[in-house]
Amino acid sequence: MTGMERKVTELNAADRLRIARGPLVIEVAPTAGGRITRFSTTLEDGRVHDWLVPITVGTWPADAWPKGGCYPLVPFSNRVRDARFTAPDGTRVELSTFPGAPHALHGFGQYEPWTVEAQSADEVVLRHAHAAGQEGWPWAFEATQTFTLTDQGARLTMRIANRSAQEMPVGFGFHPYFGAVEAELDAQVTWRHEEEIAVEPSQEVPARRHGREAVGYTRYLGGWGRHATLHYAGGPTLAMSASDALSHVVVHCPAGGAYLCVEPVSHVSDGFNLLAQGHAGTGVAVIAPGSEREAWLELGTGVRPDAHGGDAAS
Repeated sequence: MTGMERKVTELNAADRLRIARGPLVIEVAPTAGGRITRFSTTLEDGRVHDWLVPITVGTWPADAWPKGGCYPLVPFSNRVRDARFTAPDGTRVELSTFPGAPHALHGFGQYEPWTVEAQSADEVVLRHAHAAGQEGWPWAFEATQTFTLTDQGARLTMRIANRSAQEMPVGFGFHPYFGAVEAELDAQVTWRHEEEIAVEPSQEVPARRHGREAVGYTRYLGGWGRHATLHYAGGPTLAMSASDALSHVVVHCPAGGAYLCVEPVSHVSDGFNLLAQGHAGTGVAVIAPGSEREAWLELGTGVRPDAHGGDAAS
């Protein structure tokens, strides 16, 4: 049994913002879920290397998003079983889901429009305000994303603030689709899952290397080192670093191996229900009225903005 049915809207990514720093470029679609649609480096020979799988389509139904770019996970990541969980005060929360979807998935951020709060040549700040009760979420909150190009690559920052009068459980993270062929990272815990709903920590030793595979997989890992190296065909590498708040990571490869997701997140799949059941190490935070949480993710390309004479911002 699932929660309330959510209307499927059409997201329009035709209007995109572009920020640049030397050879580095980020394109963003604010009204299409505040997502990054492209992150690339222009090489010295003029070729463009995409770190994320680029999104080329202009519109899509909210429940059938293109598997590319990077979108925000807020106010929770991954799944909430049956779209229901118990709030900190003991009340039962029932979230909306799209028609035919049994579980609430990936929060609300990627399905909603974000407003542009600020923009410069190499930085953009987006904001999303969520009203209490919207999509079944009882609490009002505000979320901001800041995308900044640096000398080394990109820094993504997310902040969520509780604007309600009650304590609010919260989770967040980033969902990038990488064109990499393999990722390396260290973790301490593998969570056993059933149809991508986490159940409990397992005795399985976490894998260190995660490559594209024809059969596909999803791995929920806790206590990771907050560092990962992504390897691309032909030799390029991308260095990922995350803040302490992103204590979990999801590694996902679809059947067929078309892309590789390495998703730094604050809590495990179905963390709200697992916390209510007494499981430790879920990563779920409960924040007081007026308080906030923040996390950042850095993607290091190793290419400085003065790597070649051209100015990608021109």
